[in-house]
Amino acid sequence: MSKWLAQHANYVGEAKIKGDMYQVSYYPALVQGDSWIEGDIYACSEEVWLILDDFEETTGAHPEYARCLTPILLDDGQWLEAWVYWYLRPTTHLVRLT
Repeated sequence: MSKWLAQHANYVGEAKIKGDMYQVSYYPALVQGDSWIEGDIYACSEEVWLILDDFEETTGAHPEYARCLTPILLDDGQWLEAWVYWYLRPTTHLVRLT
């Protein structure tokens, strides 16, 4: 998916967000928390978001993630709101990464 995203979205830069990360399987999950989590920001069309929503399992009876507008801190010190995928399932059985 990262290769596909690089071809269909525009890389904006790096930013960080307040949260905690857990290892779900071969992929991590972001939940509300107090640690600073660093990541990459991309500008995407609505068509790309629909594909990402499907990939991130945001629909159905038991979605794994929810895409929400969330404040993020850019490297230059500016705050902005960006779409972020938040993990919805319990983390009690997961290993914390942060």
